[in-house]
Amino acid sequence: MSEILISGSTAYDTYMHYEGLFAEQLKVQWNNMSLSSNTFEKNHGGTGANIAYNLALLGENPILLSSVGHDYSFDGIMEDKVNLNYIHRDKMEHSANSIIVSDRDDNRMTFFHPWAMKFASESKISHIRETVDIAIISANNPDTMLEHAKHLKEKWVKILVDPAQQITQLSHDDLSELLENWNYLIANTYEFWEIIEKLWLSETELIKSFDWLIVTHGKSWSKLYRKSWPVDIAAIDIERGNIVDTTGAGDAYRAGVLYSMIEWHDIEIWCKLWTVLASYCIQAPWSQYHHFNLGQVMEDMKLNFWVEIDLYDKRKY
Repeated sequence: MSEILISGSTAYDTYMHYEGLFAEQLKVQWNNMSLSSNTFEKNHGGTGANIAYNLALLGENPILLSSVGHDYSFDGIMEDKVNLNYIHRDKMEHSANSIIVSDRDDNRMTFFHPWAMKFASESKISHIRETVDIAIISANNPDTMLEHAKHLKEKWVKILVDPAQQITQLSHDDLSELLENWNYLIANTYEFWEIIEKLWLSETELIKSFDWLIVTHGKSWSKLYRKSWPVDIAAIDIERGNIVDTTGAGDAYRAGVLYSMIEWHDIEIWCKLWTVLASYCIQAPWSQYHHFNLGQVMEDMKLNFWVEIDLYDKRKY
C-alpha cells in the first residue's frame, strides 16, 4: 500500500464576517479602520491538516508531519484515520492561528500567527518508520519546507510541491532550491505569477521545468500542463446560494491530486475528481466540516462529467 506523507501546517482558523464591503470602507478611510463582526468561529484548519482530512474521507491513512501547540485537539476522522504519530506538540506555545475576515462579497483578509509552527522542524522525516511513496510539501515554516524537501529527495520520494502562502517568505535561492529537481508543482493563479516573478522566469520556462504543473483559477477552472501540453479542467458549477465557505477548497483539491498520484493511468479522468472534492468543501462551513463517501464521489463524477469510475479499485484505471 502506498503511504502518503503530508508536510504542512496544522492550525486553528478563526472566522469573522463583516456585513458591509471592504472597498466601501477603504474609500472613506485607509488607516485606523475599525470594522464590526457579528460572528466569531474557531475551527480546525491548516493546509496540512485540511489535506489529511480529505484523504481520510477518501479512505486513505496519510501521515501528517506537522507541529501543534499545547492547546490543539485532534478528533473524529482525523484521530481515527490519519497517522499522527510524528506530530510535534510544543508544551509552551499555542497552535498556529489564522484570522479570516470576509465581507458581503466574500472578499477576504487573512492574518496569520505561526505560534507552534515555528518549531515544525521538530517533526522530522528521519522519525518516520513507514515507507513513503508520495508526499506533498505544503505551506509550513519555510526552513522546515526546505529541510523536508531535501530529506525526501534523498529517499527518492515522488513529491508534489505547493509553496502557497509562503512564496513571499522564501528568497529567490530558497524557492529555487525548493522547486529544483521536483517534477510536480501546484499553485493558484496569483501564486503562479509570484513564482515567475521571484525566479525571474518566463511563463513558458516555468511550465517546461516540470513533468506536470497545475494552476487553479478559483471557481472558474484549473489547468494541468503535462509536459507543457495544457489540459483544461472544468469546475463544477455550484449555485451561488449553495456556496457556504470557500476556505479549504484548494486543500480538498490537493488531496484529490495526491490520491490520484497513487496510480497515474488516465490523467484526464483523475483531473475531474479534484474539482469534485473541492465542490464538497465550498458547500459546507469552514475547512473540515464537509463529508462525502466513495459512492457519492462516483455518482458525482458520472453526473457532472459522464465518467464512470470505481474508486474501490482505482488501480484498473
